[in-house]
Amino acid sequence: MSLMIPEKFQHFLRGPNTNINGRQKIVFAITAVKVVRWRYAHVVSRKADIDLAKWAGELTEDEVEL
Repeated sequence: MSLMIPEKFQHFLRGPNTNINGRQKIVFAITAVKVVRWRYAHVVSRKADIDLAKWAGELTEDEVEL
């Protein structure tokens, strides 16, 4: 079994004063921002209708802007 990486996968996303690792699940990747913790990242992801099972590198440009 091999890992299938999407064509537009981003290994690093630029966030507010930080780089976000694209190889982590979205909830844990958002916690790279200094004041964001797991609980807040979970709530923000749910409110933005982002699938919690997604990798951060799979986000589209529109989802990143939210």
